[in-house]
Amino acid sequence: MTFPAPLFFLLVFLANPLLAQEKTAPSPFKLLLGGALELGGDRTGWITNEADEIQVIRGAQGVSVAAGVQFRPNSLDRFMLHATVGYKYWRTLTEGAHVRMTRIPVHLTAHYWLNDNLRVGVGVLTDRNIRFRSDGLGEDHNYDPSFGTKLEIGWRNLALGYTRMRYYGATDRDRCAGGLGLTYLVAF
Repeated sequence: MTFPAPLFFLLVFLANPLLAQEKTAPSPFKLLLGGALELGGDRTGWITNEADEIQVIRGAQGVSVAAGVQFRPNSLDRFMLHATVGYKYWRTLTEGAHVRMTRIPVHLTAHYWLNDNLRVGVGVLTDRNIRFRSDGLGEDHNYDPSFGTKLEIGWRNLALGYTRMRYYGATDRDRCAGGLGLTYLVAF
């Protein structure tokens, strides 16, 4: 049995649009996972150990893990927005005690890509649930929620940033909680 040529061409032309897949733009939203290491600031927690040495935790000190969302609109390929929430932790090397400072950082940072690899960013942030625990070797401190700003320069997923922030409420004066840090975030 032979297929008539007009019927063959009709099937090919009708089936081609049905079988062709439309190219859809990728979603501008992606999941972010990463972490940071930050150093600097005034002393926000301190203890005196058995050898009469003072051990200090500074306001910006901490290692953090974070999760969030990246928004990179298809129409503005050089613009990117990161929104993250994390957990920041630092402890002293005190033998027999768990002296630590914890907080929950929330960041919103806008980035502009200078080229395919290099970006600059500016953002706002807040630290919540700021707690210093001396494990019985000194005075515990709770600080009020604090707000600050962040400047960043990054290369691909890695960024060097400067945070400006102050902690209030636990002692007789405010404390600098700003400093320098390295952040690594990966979008999925």
